[in-house]
Amino acid sequence: MIRRLLRRSPAALVMLALAPAASAAHVGSPDVIFDGKAGPYDVRVIVRPPMVVPGLAEVVVRVVHGGATQVLIRPVFWRAGVRGSPSPDRAKPVAGTADTYTGQLWLMARGAYSVYVTVEGSAGSATVIVPVMSVATGRLGMTSGLGVLLVALGILLVAGLVTIAYAAAGESLVEPGVAVDRRRRQRARVAAAVAAPVLALLLLGGAKWWKNVDTLYQSRLYRPLATRASISHERARAELRFEIVDSILRVFPLDPLVPEHGKLMHLFVVDSAHSTAFAHLHPIFDGKTTFSTAIPPLPPGRYQLFGDITFETGQTRTLTGSVDLTRDDSALAEAGKPADADDGWINGPGVQRRDRATTVDTLRDGSTMEWLADSTSIGAGQETTLRFRVRDSIGALATLQPYLGMSAHAVIVRTDGSVFIHLHPAGTISLAAQQMFAMRDRGDTTTGGRMRLVSDAARTHEMPIAGEFAFPYVFPRSGPYRIWVQVRRSGHVLTGVFDVTA
Repeated sequence: MIRRLLRRSPAALVMLALAPAASAAHVGSPDVIFDGKAGPYDVRVIVRPPMVVPGLAEVVVRVVHGGATQVLIRPVFWRAGVRGSPSPDRAKPVAGTADTYTGQLWLMARGAYSVYVTVEGSAGSATVIVPVMSVATGRLGMTSGLGVLLVALGILLVAGLVTIAYAAAGESLVEPGVAVDRRRRQRARVAAAVAAPVLALLLLGGAKWWKNVDTLYQSRLYRPLATRASISHERARAELRFEIVDSILRVFPLDPLVPEHGKLMHLFVVDSAHSTAFAHLHPIFDGKTTFSTAIPPLPPGRYQLFGDITFETGQTRTLTGSVDLTRDDSALAEAGKPADADDGWINGPGVQRRDRATTVDTLRDGSTMEWLADSTSIGAGQETTLRFRVRDSIGALATLQPYLGMSAHAVIVRTDGSVFIHLHPAGTISLAAQQMFAMRDRGDTTTGGRMRLVSDAARTHEMPIAGEFAFPYVFPRSGPYRIWVQVRRSGHVLTGVFDVTA
């Protein structure tokens, strides 16, 4: 959709804000985190995208077990690929650490980027791709001090230009040492009088231009695609329909979707009032704009909807909406069956996490999920690792089955709904987008740079399935959060629920 906008419409720059975009994926959680391998090196990469575009993204790379002699970072725009991208920058070691490097990269355009992180060291050189979305989410305000300074400099500039006009028509036309006669002085005053309103008009024109540019920029700020959610009763079951109804789709259809963890959409349904009821669903896409799925047995009430999708360009987006579930809807849902074997849901309160203490929740099959104690408390803006362990009913470490290609998944929602994130042990990145960039750089493209549909993106990340796992994350804001952690055991999707205050 973005490339069609750019090629076919003069208004593309304005409409670009409506195209698939991420920090547009996820809600209110801008930091991008990858935790995994760069060849033989264990790395954790955090990318903090700018709120304005063009802008500087901050990149932090930690080589977990050391051994690195140099870390290179490089921004790669989806359309340009590696060959059309700038040369890599060398990340600087962080003072006082032996394994952490940092640097800044310019993101010059809106759309899907990937940060190529190359680690060089005793084990050789290896590169990992970290997908990042570049979208304008805000505007930088002018400080009062800078405003006063600019006004003062503007007054001096205008006074200087008027003085130049006066001198050009008067003193500059006589020989040095010769007094300016009355006629020339009068002419100089006329020149200054003409220059003053001309400069005033230029200032007004500049102010109007500034306002127009600012208005255009604000019109291009990211906003979610408009959606509509509804409940229908068909075939003796309640069905949830989640439709993209944004006006831009009347002219430009969506780019093709690719599966993320084997699904075209991951739809998360959260009780708006108390966040007690939760469902992780996988709707069927009709190939146009609508996703539909059977409703699981959730209690009546109003629910927030968060739908994660990935486009073949590598762009990701979280669709948001809300829906009211009535008693009739719940009654039909209770009589139905899960629409997808990977669907999971729960209705119950969370267990409050205690600082520096292991927190335990009992799962539906009698096993337990432990949020392991950490030596530090969780704070907003601080990198943290959320570590969990699952034990069976007799207390032994449980063996887990792959759930959507991973050992576990987690969803974190701030209780007011302002923050939503879908996590897995590799971090917050889209593994499908990571594969898209890798395929494109291998030359696996078609005319116009479009990618072939991937049948199962979940296969792009394999890891041992054990009873212990962890999620890297940075809580973006202080306040209360609820965390749902999902695993598969004995063929069943189990959900642990925890509360924490950042």
